[in-house]
Amino acid sequence: MKKFDVAAIASDVARSEEQARLRDAAELLIEQMRLNEAGAFATEFVQALRPVVTLQAPDGPVHFRGGHGRLIWRVDSFFEEEPDTIEWLDSMTEDDVLWDVGSNVGMYSLYAAKLRRSTVYAFEPESQNYATLCENIALNRVGDRCVPVMAAVSRRAGFGELAVRYVTKGGAYNQFTGADQEDIAGPTSVETAGNAGPEIRQVVYGISLDELLDDPYFKAPTRLKGDVDGREADIFDGAGKLLRDRRLRGIMVELNRAFERDMAIPSMLEGLGFAKTAERSNWDYREDRSRESEYPTVNMIFARD
Repeated sequence: MKKFDVAAIASDVARSEEQARLRDAAELLIEQMRLNEAGAFATEFVQALRPVVTLQAPDGPVHFRGGHGRLIWRVDSFFEEEPDTIEWLDSMTEDDVLWDVGSNVGMYSLYAAKLRRSTVYAFEPESQNYATLCENIALNRVGDRCVPVMAAVSRRAGFGELAVRYVTKGGAYNQFTGADQEDIAGPTSVETAGNAGPEIRQVVYGISLDELLDDPYFKAPTRLKGDVDGREADIFDGAGKLLRDRRLRGIMVELNRAFERDMAIPSMLEGLGFAKTAERSNWDYREDRSRESEYPTVNMIFARD
């Protein structure tokens, strides 16, 4: 079995020969010290491991829970992966309210809350990502400005299934399907790329952006960020009222060029007074673009006066 794959996407497969060798050495040490046994020393050893990786931003540090290669990769690639998103976040102020849909472990949510001092609602339904998101909020002591919400944003309220493709911290490509979505959602970039089925399915609660807007608990957003790996059209299906709310002035969304429903979103937003201000392929920063045809995703940014 191959121990590393430079083109691996959203998995725990080592991405280099060096990483594979380090992993072998770590597994040998764990075996010799019996750290996977439920003994007293192993228990204390594991609990004592609390690695933190720090993002050194121009305006100060942002801390994130480490201990997993994907978590470290997210910090290391933060400024290179989506530079337009960073510029968009940098334009925010303490008067802005960001709804970050598909927050994952909170990279962008924490950046906005800590460095821009904006109010952030970070929506993330996957259990391990949500737990790590909460840890990251605590690490940065921004619980007064960054609120984690364990819910899937979709077309309308109701329970549904979250297909968790990889049970891993910082994982992506998890797909939520509400009870009313199966006939209209169509395939996603993940499902058409020949990936194996999900490792587990979580039952989670889904809710629309319009229903959130009507709930007095939530402050109305001035900014909306959507990155849910193929279900973006479902989010906008449930956001007619919000998109017409003039308090919403900026939108950043990841879209898949291969899907007709995704490509209808820009013209819909332009019809509501938004102008597209940026567009960039998610592959622009990568040296290996061998899988771009499977995931032809782009980030688009829209603004409205």
